[in-house]
Amino acid sequence: MKLAIASLVLGSAAAFSPSAFSGTALSAASNGATMDMRYKVAVIGGGPSGACAAEIFAQEKGIDTVLIERKMDNAKPCGGAIPLCMIGEFDIPESTVDRKVRKMKLISPTNVEVDIGDTLQPNEYIGMCRREILDKYLRDRAISYGAEAIQGLVTKIDVPEDHKETESQYTLHYQEFTAGSSAGVPKTMDVDLIVGADGANSRVAKAMDAGEYNFAIAFQERIKITEEQMNFYEEMAEMYVGDDVSPDFYGWVFPKYDHVGVGTGTVVNRPA
Repeated sequence: MKLAIASLVLGSAAAFSPSAFSGTALSAASNGATMDMRYKVAVIGGGPSGACAAEIFAQEKGIDTVLIERKMDNAKPCGGAIPLCMIGEFDIPESTVDRKVRKMKLISPTNVEVDIGDTLQPNEYIGMCRREILDKYLRDRAISYGAEAIQGLVTKIDVPEDHKETESQYTLHYQEFTAGSSAGVPKTMDVDLIVGADGANSRVAKAMDAGEYNFAIAFQERIKITEEQMNFYEEMAEMYVGDDVSPDFYGWVFPKYDHVGVGTGTVVNRPA
């Protein structure tokens, strides 16, 4: 069973073109005999990666898909800049884009400015979006195809010792959000396959003994500025580099619908 599921996942990546996100039905990537069985897939994490994975699985016959996200209205501290190709490739409506940036300034530690948006064609732009808007749209689309969404926090994953050789299921322990409860309601769920899309502190990575890995952390504030200042950022975004901003990352000022997102980040390097 484990190998059949693995074949389905790998086959999906090869067989589905980017148009898999265009809202058209997907054909099964495995043979009919395999799909006569039903499998349960849990996608842990409801950001763009998890939502897109859930959308693909939800369209497969024979698969029950569950998407678990700890905070459905999470405003992740992310710059929220997406390339134009992502709009088309993932069939994202322009309504999820707050602003279309056509000018980008890269600012050095000595305040030397370099325009890096000059390569954009007149009909091209960099999309500026808020993650809570983009993520919700992608999750809702997965749900429309049949994925079950659960707001909850996965606290533990039981991995059977013989999971590589048998059809033994994994057991998820999670706290499901309930209005009026701060701790949530403890629940369990048995699944055949787990997709980890739960970020830097991934419990799925810990359960599969992924070891140490590099990850980035970020900080961002949303700042309201005057209308005159917002006019300056109408189609403009700024990126700052230098050790005073971040030793290995950059700082950003990215305009949104009525404010600018100002943030920076750094990479946490783990030993190889």
